[in-house]
Amino acid sequence: MFNSNFYTLKAAMDVSMLRQEIHAHNIANAETPGYKRRYVVFESLLQKVLDQKRMKLDVTNPKHMRGISIPVKPIVKIDYSTTYRNDGNNVDIDREIVEMVKNGLRYQVLTRLMSMNIERYNTVLRGVR
Repeated sequence: MFNSNFYTLKAAMDVSMLRQEIHAHNIANAETPGYKRRYVVFESLLQKVLDQKRMKLDVTNPKHMRGISIPVKPIVKIDYSTTYRNDGNNVDIDREIVEMVKNGLRYQVLTRLMSMNIERYNTVLRGVR
């Protein structure tokens, strides 16, 4: 029923929400000795799949309409490569806040695009030009 944009936007919004959670978790642990910051990897994984053109239609029943499946799941990784403070913690709170704001703006754009996508369907369903 929906075009591939709907599923792609949903996946991007889900990843953005996960990123917000991870940034909030990093900020909450900025003073925890030995804590290492976490980050989300998604775009590079998606790009590999797109380069291999392995995105296929996905159905769970032969009677179902075919939809697009995003075969990539985000991965939360831990950054062990740096130490920001003497206690082993590597959370830079300024960086986390900037990334959180960037991600929030990205989410706002994604929600606006999703709204526009849904509005197109509503226009068709109502028959309004």
